[in-house]
Amino acid sequence: MSKLHFSVQEYQLTGHYLQVELEIVSPKKETVLSLPVWSPGSYMIRDYSRHIHRLEAFVSGKKGKNFEVQPIGLDSWSIVSGGESFCLRYVVYGFDYSVRSNYFTTEFCLLHPPALFLYPRDFEISEITLEISNSLPFEFCHSGLNGKGKKRFSSSLDEFLDSPILLSKRAAISFVSENCEHEIVLEGELPKSVQKNLIPDLQKITGEQIRSLEGSPNTRYLFILILAEGAYGGLEHLNSSVNMYDPLKTLSKDGYLKLLELLSHEYFHLWNVKRIRPIALGPFDYQKPNLTRELWIAEGITSFYDAYFLLKTKHLSPDAYLAKVMEDLQSLEKSEGESWMTLEDSSYTAWTKFYNRPNDSNANNTGISYYVKGGVLALAMDLFLITETAGKHSLLDVMKELYQNFHLGKNRGFTKSEFFQAAKKSTDVDLKLEFGDYLDKPIAIPIERYFQQIGVIRIDSSPSVELGFGMREERGNLVINKVDWKILDPSVDLSLGDEWIALNGMRIHSGNRKDLLKQYRTGEKIELLISRKGKILKRKLKLSKRFQTSQFKFEEHPSEDQKKFRDLFFGPSPK
Repeated sequence: MSKLHFSVQEYQLTGHYLQVELEIVSPKKETVLSLPVWSPGSYMIRDYSRHIHRLEAFVSGKKGKNFEVQPIGLDSWSIVSGGESFCLRYVVYGFDYSVRSNYFTTEFCLLHPPALFLYPRDFEISEITLEISNSLPFEFCHSGLNGKGKKRFSSSLDEFLDSPILLSKRAAISFVSENCEHEIVLEGELPKSVQKNLIPDLQKITGEQIRSLEGSPNTRYLFILILAEGAYGGLEHLNSSVNMYDPLKTLSKDGYLKLLELLSHEYFHLWNVKRIRPIALGPFDYQKPNLTRELWIAEGITSFYDAYFLLKTKHLSPDAYLAKVMEDLQSLEKSEGESWMTLEDSSYTAWTKFYNRPNDSNANNTGISYYVKGGVLALAMDLFLITETAGKHSLLDVMKELYQNFHLGKNRGFTKSEFFQAAKKSTDVDLKLEFGDYLDKPIAIPIERYFQQIGVIRIDSSPSVELGFGMREERGNLVINKVDWKILDPSVDLSLGDEWIALNGMRIHSGNRKDLLKQYRTGEKIELLISRKGKILKRKLKLSKRFQTSQFKFEEHPSEDQKKFRDLFFGPSPK
């Protein structure tokens, strides 16, 4: 059994450095220490060890007796201490403005444990304590770890690595929902009018979620909200979440609702993922990918409920909710990826494909998002359960069964087959029979069919021409930066990086592109003059059709069953 004591000290905040000391009490002659290579909730190898510097080991309390720190891998080091307790000291660079890494400044420090704390491999750890030095220039220490408002904590390894810490000059704002104490730290400036509404709105959303899941697993929960221009993102933790958002966007209604949706998403993870989880997601192996085909449960179902709870709390109107569903659906429809990648493969390959989308110019043609398609699937499941059981059951019954049976009852995750067994047990409906093909086959989910059962129909209007490729402006020129092979004829030789010079002999640029295209109709052929690496080429293509407007609308005269199920899903009689 080993005891670990960490201390975090100032090193050079202006250079974005902190110093960590780790004291290890262990009888082992050799200790292998590793830094996690990934963060639970963010499924990609992050190579955090590149920010670790100046490692040195020495005997606690004895001057002059040092041990060699020998690297044995990119993320691991060996110390041969001969059974003596020792201290390891190292410096960490933190300047990654994200929810999944360290960020150290003189204004605040976000400590992300997987990127900060080395831990001994193959040791049974009996206790971990952490002390934050008073020399650091921050009045407040915010964390979901036990010890509210203190700078000394104690926990197990998994809880320790899953509990970010914010060192701040700002106090937390407290509120209570359903007997659970909540805190939110606003790191940055939020417009006063927005801040005034945020706390009561969060109370409604968190309260609705707690009631829907029949109680909170926590007595305390912490929202960390870091506010900065262009910021967006969130990461869930066992007893907290770290969120980033652009404060200026909250001044618009849509921007404020997007913030609420983000916070709602991370809060629902308090149950789904942190307690209700696919079996691969815990206990964790922090040194290699933890592969699962069920991220459509972990993230897809959460993506359904983040906006759905805003609907239930009246922050989203039924029409606004339907518009959000259409937005997600169109992101799938515009991509060739649904005919290439299954929902389960999207999950399994997240480590190499989904999280690398910004660096993959062809991702839209070969991949899909388990967030988006998983959310559409969860919506379809919920609608199907409501209509099949005449309103007696919904997807929430499945989630509660999973929580009770696997988290509370067995203290473990579940397999895919166990998910469907729990659904059958709690609702008496075979969800696998209805939805199994949408998991392991690259086919679209006919959400319109499920909406029809509650009197919601799709209307497409305002047809216009579609090129089949996207552009960005570079020094006044139009350069192709996206090709949609679902729309563009594969025989047309256009490539990323081609500069579009002219359309049917007319010079084209960002200022006249839309007006020039208005002259043409769907099915017409046009000639493009392009430049490819300095060579002038001509290309012909046929214009495709797209609808400028696609909407889900309520049928004016629903049947009695449609109206009943519609009211169960949306609440009392939407107009």
